[in-house]
Amino acid sequence: MGVMNHNAVVATTWNDKCFDRLMLWLNEQPEQLRNLCLVGEPHTNGERTICIVPDGSKEGWPKSDNVDELRQSLIERLKEDEYEDGSSPWCWVEVGFGEFGQKVLRGNNWNRYDDQEYAA
Repeated sequence: MGVMNHNAVVATTWNDKCFDRLMLWLNEQPEQLRNLCLVGEPHTNGERTICIVPDGSKEGWPKSDNVDELRQSLIERLKEDEYEDGSSPWCWVEVGFGEFGQKVLRGNNWNRYDDQEYAA
């Protein structure tokens, strides 16, 4: 038996060059892993989004480990686009939910307005 927990990454950018470079990387991934990725085309302000959805396998299973590696690789590519001052053309977050509860695991966003709904 294993724990059923779900992890996902959501990343959004306005920068077409960064997005297109990420899509080239994504297209190099095995089809089984590519099928876990969703791409959102811009609706407003040219913002485009990529999501890696949960894989549905139990923690510690080889299939789960493969998708853990895919998420980590995506995050490393997002970090490659960071500017010298630490800012980024990407807003991204990794979330986890399931038998471990729910949590924002990591991301590159911070609350600029002290909005209580988003307060830590």
